[in-house]
Amino acid sequence: MKPHNSDQNQGEGDRRSARRYNNDVRRFVADGQVEDAAQKAKDYVEREPGDAARAEAKARRGPKGSRASVDELIAKGRTVVDRVRPIVDRVASRIKKRFQRK
Repeated sequence: MKPHNSDQNQGEGDRRSARRYNNDVRRFVADGQVEDAAQKAKDYVEREPGDAARAEAKARRGPKGSRASVDELIAKGRTVVDRVRPIVDRVASRIKKRFQRK
C-alpha cells in the first residue's frame, strides 16, 4: 500500500505547478494575447535598448546562487532567536501561571 504523503511540496517534479503553468500558457495563446505581448516587447526593446539588453543578460545568467557563508547563517539564526524569544517567554509565563498551585 502506498503511504499517504501529506507534504504539499512535491519536489523537483512538481506536477501541480507544471499543470498550472501549461494551462495558463494555453489560455494565453487561446485568448489571442501573443501578438499584443510580442508588439509590446518589440516596442520596449526599440524604446529602451540598453535596459532590454541588461535584462536579457541577467536572464541568461540564471537565478542567483543561494549559498551563504557560515557567518551569515549564524547571524540569521541569532536574529530569528532574538525575534522568537519574547514570544516563547510570554507563552512560558502563561503556562506557569496556569499550572501554579494555589
